[in-house]
Parts: sequence; C-alpha cells; structure tokens
Amino acid sequence: MQRELNEIVEKSLQKAYDHNRTGNVGKAYAYYTVVAELCPPKRLEIEEAFVNVLCQWGIQLAGENRFADVVLCYKRSLDIYPNNPHMLNNFAAHLLRNNDPIEAIKYLRRALQANPNFLPAERNLENAYSMAVDRWHFPMLNDKQRNMAFECVIRKRISQGYDTVLDVGTGTGLLSLYAQNAGAKKIYACECSPAMLKIAEKVFETNNARDIILLPKLSSDLVIPTDIAERVKLVVTETFDAGLFGEHVIPSMISVHSNVLDKNGIVIPMGATLYIAAVECEYIRNKSAVMFDKVKHFCPLNFDNVSVLLDEEYYDTDNLKNVEVNYIVEPTAFFTINFNDLSDLQQFNTDGIKNIIDITCKRSGTIDGLITWFKLHLDEEITIDTSEKKSCWQVAIFPTIPKSLQKGDAVAIKGEMLKGKLKCSYSSNNSQCDNYDHKFLYRLPKEVIMFLNDVEYIKLLTEVSKSFTNKEIHSILDTSPFPIYGLILLKENKHSNILYYKNENIAFQQFIKQIAEQNGFKDKLRIISKYNHISDSLDTIFIHDFDIKGELRDYSEEYNHEFFRCLLKPNGILLPEQIFFVGQLVFSDDLPNMVYVEDKNLQDISTFAFNTPNCEKETHNTFNNTTSYGIAQYINEFKINQIFDLNSSLYLYEALSDINVLIEMRENEVAERMINFGKISATNNKLLPNALVCWYKVKLTLNHNYDTKRNGSFMNHMAILLEDELKNSILQGNEVCIKVLQGEGIIGVKVK
Repeated sequence: MQRELNEIVEKSLQKAYDHNRTGNVGKAYAYYTVVAELCPPKRLEIEEAFVNVLCQWGIQLAGENRFADVVLCYKRSLDIYPNNPHMLNNFAAHLLRNNDPIEAIKYLRRALQANPNFLPAERNLENAYSMAVDRWHFPMLNDKQRNMAFECVIRKRISQGYDTVLDVGTGTGLLSLYAQNAGAKKIYACECSPAMLKIAEKVFETNNARDIILLPKLSSDLVIPTDIAERVKLVVTETFDAGLFGEHVIPSMISVHSNVLDKNGIVIPMGATLYIAAVECEYIRNKSAVMFDKVKHFCPLNFDNVSVLLDEEYYDTDNLKNVEVNYIVEPTAFFTINFNDLSDLQQFNTDGIKNIIDITCKRSGTIDGLITWFKLHLDEEITIDTSEKKSCWQVAIFPTIPKSLQKGDAVAIKGEMLKGKLKCSYSSNNSQCDNYDHKFLYRLPKEVIMFLNDVEYIKLLTEVSKSFTNKEIHSILDTSPFPIYGLILLKENKHSNILYYKNENIAFQQFIKQIAEQNGFKDKLRIISKYNHISDSLDTIFIHDFDIKGELRDYSEEYNHEFFRCLLKPNGILLPEQIFFVGQLVFSDDLPNMVYVEDKNLQDISTFAFNTPNCEKETHNTFNNTTSYGIAQYINEFKINQIFDLNSSLYLYEALSDINVLIEMRENEVAERMINFGKISATNNKLLPNALVCWYKVKLTLNHNYDTKRNGSFMNHMAILLEDELKNSILQGNEVCIKVLQGEGIIGVKVK
C-alpha cells in the first residue's frame, strides 16, 4: 500500500512539474495538492513552488470571475500550509479586490504573526483598515465643535419632549449615546457598514446601552413595526459630504419623513445653507486644469489650441484652510434647504437647475474654479460652519478652464442636481475673458494634470530628452502619465521613429494623437494594451514608478524594472537611474487627527460656545457631563500609521531634524538600513517629533535630480506616525534610530 502511495506521489509530482513548466497552472496546482495531502514530509520541499502556482492559478480564476473557486483553493491550501505568509497575504489581496476587508484583515494578521516583517502583508493590512473604515471618520470624530454642537441640540430637543430617536448612519454610535445620556426613552440606530456595526455594538455594550436597538439596514429599508415599533419623534443624522448631498442624504430623509418620523416630529439638523464663490487659487489650478503656458518657453512640443480639464463629473474635494484663496466674486448664499419640510426635500431630489445667481466680480483676476461649503443649522440657534479652520469638512471644488475677468464683470453661477449630486458651473458676459483660444478641450485624470503642471519635472525631462538628441535612438517606451520624454525625442531626434505608450483612456489617446499630429509625427505612435505586446528591443525606456498619492506603484508581473530591462537593447538607456526614499522627523497636531481618535474630543465640556446666526455675539450654552464613551479603543483598532496623499500646504508641521536618505529603492532587493537621527532633548517647552515625513529624490541621470516634496510636485508625499515609539525613545535618553526595511518595492519603518 505504501509503495503504491509513493508511486502516486512521484507521478503527481512529475505531472505538477510538467504542467507548471508548460503554463497549465490549474492542473499543476491540482497535482501539487495531491502530493502535499498524500505525503506531508514533502510539503516543505514543494512549498515555494506550490505557493507560486497557487498565486498564478488564483489570478487566472479571478480573471474568469470565479471568485468562489479562488476561496475554495486558498482555504484548502491554507489547511496544508496554515502559516505561509505569502499565501495568507495573497488570499487577503483577493478578498480586498472582492471588497471584503473584514475577512481580509483576519488573514493579514495571521500573515504578520507568521512573519512580523512581511511588508506586503503590512501594506495590505493598512489598505484593509482603510477600506473597512473610511478615513473621514477619524477627523470627524476628533472635531470637538461638531460633536458638542450635536450633543447640545440633541439634549435640547429631548428635553422638549422629542424623546424617541432614530440615529441615521450611526457610525460609532456617538449621537445615540448623546441621546441616551439626555434621557431619551427609546433609541434606534441604523448602519449598513459591517465594520461600523461591529464598532457600534462594542461601544453600546461598553456604555451599558443595550436598550439602543442597532439595525443593520439603510434608513430607507426600515419598516414599522418590524424594525421600529412606532414612528419616532426625533431623527438625528450627520451624513453630509463636502458637496452636502453626496451621501444620498436627501432620498434618505424623504424616506424617513414618509415612513418613520412622526407627523409632529423633527429632524436634526434642521436645515443647511450652501455657499458658493468663484475663486482664484493656484493650488486648485494645478490640480484641475492645464494650459501649457509655463512649459512653452523651454519645451519644443507644440501645445497650441489644446486645453485640459479634470475629468470629474461633479466635484473634487480638498482642504483649502492653509491655501491662498482669492475671491473673485463675493461668497454668496446659494440656497437653503429645510430638512423638516418634505416638499423642500422632494424639490431637491429631482434632477435639474436649482438656482442661478447673477453676481459682479469684486476684483480682477483669474477664475480657477467654483468652491462650495455649507452651514448646518442644527436648530434655530446652533450652526456648524464647514468653512471654519478647525472643521473636519473639506470644500467641494468645481474645476473650470481658468478665465481672466475684470472687476465689474457680470458672472452667472448655476447650480443643479444631477443623479442626486450637486453640480455647479458659471458663465460670464465678457466674451474676451478666455486666456487661450482653445479649439480642443480634453478631460483627463488628475495624475495627468498634476504631471503636466509640474514645471520643474517637465523641464528636467525636456533637458534629459534633448541630451539624447544625437544618440541613435530609434524606439522608445515612456510609461509616464503623459509621455513627454518620448514625444520630445520623436521631435528632436532624427533617428527616432516609434514611441510605445500604454493607456486605455479614450480621451487621453485622442489627446496624445492631437499633440502628435500638431508636432508632425502622428504615424510614429503605437498604443498598446500590455507592455509584453512589444516585440522589439528598445533603445530607451522611461519608467514612471510613481503614484500621485505618494508611493511607488504596486509592482505587477509585467510592471517592474527587470521586465523592462528584458525589453531593452544591451546598450539601451533606462531612466531614472536611481530613486531614493528620504525622510525628516516632524511634529504636527494635524497628522494624528487623521489616523486615530481621542476620547477627549468626544466628551462634553463644562462651557461651550456656539455661533448663533441671528446674533452678533456668541450664545453660551453650559452643561456638565464628563462621560467617557470609550469609542477610541474600538475605532482605533482600524487606525493606520502611514498617511498618503499629503501636500505641505494642506497641513501644519514643524521640522525637528535634518533630511536623511533612508534607503535606495530597489524592487527586487530585500534590504534593511538603520538611520540615526541623533539625540533629541526632551524639555518642558520643547516639541517632540511624532511623525516621519517621507518622499523621494529621483536621479533621472547623473546631472538631473528631482525632489518630490515641493510645491506643485507631480505627486504628494506621505507621513508615518510614530508618536509613542519616538516619545519613549527620546524620554529614555536614547538616540533616535529608525530601522528601514525594503522588500518587493514596499517600505517599512520602525523605531529601533
């Protein structure tokens, strides 16, 4: 019997090798599984090959939309190799792609238990946390003004007899707890996010709030008496995005009025006023539109008659509190909506124009876009203004082609609802206001716009391209968002006759063809869907590794330097030559608020001031309550320590160290490096660092270097929160040493 078993194992192993070699990974996986299950002693020997085949087979199954088979294969394989970090991480990656972060988190934690320094699992775990709990929850819960304003109004309404409550979109359950402490007789809380439901359950249990009925439903799906015994007297909600209506708050409120709220009931907030302004703002311009004015003096390409605008159908959002914004027209109340008036809600629930205002420019300047913000009127006295410096809300930005207007010019601003969201635009009576006579307007992704607006980087790429004009460069591959390096070589190098670029965006393809046609080399372009479709050896390749949010792109099977080197001729040019990861220790009040919650921001304070819309002076509302709800411990289970998509102008910090090169980026190298930032003294009046701000130094060639942390860069930067670790090291009198790990193109940072 054993002999027969051994023969089956050997034959299965050979067939696994054969099928793997010929690319039939499905059958190879099946035979490897037979070997591993029948002969446990062989498992260690075949583990690496087994994992590689499973990875390829999983990708193939996912490509065929056979996710159930992916799950079966991985779960069966993890019964064999329960502690293989690669397998655990790969399975979690499939779960994330299938929008199941909660399940993915379980496997990623197991991967890191098996190997605490396994960087792909560490990175995916942060992705899973961000998917499970939207990052806006953290600054929102840290917004004391918002929290205490809601607490005060809930307390007032319940004291007036509105004592049965529905909390719509309860999140962590904070507003429900405010209602409980204020003496509500019955509280219902609905929430549809699985992660937030689990958090709310734990929060209610900690606060002995078992009488709060938590409903895992949308408010529009609530039924009386199945879910709620009878209509409630008070509905509270805070489901407003930067564009006010983006979280489907209007249809939700209509449903609540129709199905759940008592006819004499009331909604908190009572209403909202939306404000709008046309503004001049270089920061908005650099993210929203490209006019090519700044590059035409040094770039040989002809960009005449071409304009580029962000491809956002509705609006972009951003924090402009530390950005210079000049109002071309006076900020104006655009419309007010009453959340307690069903007819008003229904009017805003239909698509179409909601208001047009005519306004005069108060100063001359360039309109770079429209911005909106709003005031939430919680009741007749207490209002939250989302434009205030410390507000957790961003503003909504409606990009436009920059236009120069003169003081006194008339501007018509239009606001409309489209598919339940706000859309704003403007027109002017000044027919000569356009800065450019553009015949062709292209709407393109943000990464293309930020790339084309980075004048310093474009200038460097132009210089690099021109330095190669006398070399025999026939074929080019440019992977950047806009292949300016390759296009310049086509124009300047007489030998160049072909440029490959990969992009599936139809508007972008038309844009590139337009530029090529204007510059006389349209027939030299080759659009490809995959880089491995290139059959020729190439003379030069420019690899743009960067994601606009501040990290290197994920390296796929096709997208890595080793693959590109195989496409290159023996003496070909591969750019950039080197990329360095650099960092600086800083202190910031703003950064921690983005990633974890402090309970002190959720508690009542003895005296709190709110602005009242009808009084010039502040009204002071005083109440005493020092309840600690313990929310932080549960939502902070989903905190991350890496913050991406940072721009220096959008948060405040103080540099507390020199800038140090942390490590050179090499995708196929597993490396570790220790960086000593020296001793930092701890005195009563001295700030201690709580974060490491990181970015890249790019060496395009020996004489062409670029730093990504600068105003107008094509990418933002990142910060790594190390608050407790740094504080402990400094208070112990140690030198601050940072251990930097690199593997598979991913960086990990720890305090030694």
